[in-house]
Amino acid sequence: MKGVHKCEGSFLRKGMLLGLSLLLMMVIFMPAGPVQAADSKWINQVWSNYKAYNKKTVAAYNNYMDQQTQTYSTYLKTQNDRLAELERIVLEDQNKWNEKLEADLADLQKRYGDNRDLRSELNEYARNINPNSLSSPMGIYTREANRNSLSSTMGTFARAINENSLSSYMGDYKRAISPNLLSSPAYALNKTVSDSYISSPMYALMKNSSTSYITSPIYAYSRGKISKTKAQQQISKLYKELTAKIAKDMARYKQQIANNASSSENKIQDLYLKTVRALEAQRNASLQNISDQRKKICGEGLTWEPLLKGLSGDGKVGGLK
Repeated sequence: MKGVHKCEGSFLRKGMLLGLSLLLMMVIFMPAGPVQAADSKWINQVWSNYKAYNKKTVAAYNNYMDQQTQTYSTYLKTQNDRLAELERIVLEDQNKWNEKLEADLADLQKRYGDNRDLRSELNEYARNINPNSLSSPMGIYTREANRNSLSSTMGTFARAINENSLSSYMGDYKRAISPNLLSSPAYALNKTVSDSYISSPMYALMKNSSTSYITSPIYAYSRGKISKTKAQQQISKLYKELTAKIAKDMARYKQQIANNASSSENKIQDLYLKTVRALEAQRNASLQNISDQRKKICGEGLTWEPLLKGLSGDGKVGGLK
């Protein structure tokens, strides 16, 4: 019986020692009330700083993209209005010449129709002024001003400013400011300021400012793995590096958008001037051909003035004389 009592006493002593050890561990690792409150306040401040920075940066991005979209829409309308104006001037000119030349042919036939020596010349003149003939001077002038003709001068410019054409200059401009296209600088810009993309610097900043990610200094500090001083040093360094990267990347992608817009605008302007010159040249060539044929009949050619000098920026718009 004595052995039993002795064993029971030993168990009691061991139990008491174990209980005291557990109590001591709880006291050692239990954080003090005021310190815990201060820690939470700082942790919340880090997160608030991130949210404020994110809000400001995203707002600036949205404002920038709104401006780019508006600028593009205005430019697109300007170019289509310019095409329409060029088309109107040329088509009106063609209609006037068609009426004048038809009346002139009727007059020439009345005056020289009975002259057998001029019969073939009159027939050639009639062919030359026919706008429906593919090979006639007037037909060529008509076709070059047809925006629906794939190989025409007007058609080439119309396709260049078609935003839905994959190979057009306007399409290049539109795609550059589209945040939904993976290859566009606008997509890269959107990704930079978004905390939804794992590879973006904004995501890294968000993650390192949060207690929800085990790799962040805030998480490590909140779990007691590093000191507050070390956490402050790490978050300060990360904040400086990541915000600098965001600013640098935003500037780079904005510059790419600006370069693309400038390149597209320059190409469109060059093509527009080329289109104006080509239409003017074709008009002159067609009228000269018709005029030369007229001289063979009556000894007198046609007279006309430049039509598109004002549109090419070097003079006043001419017209039918």
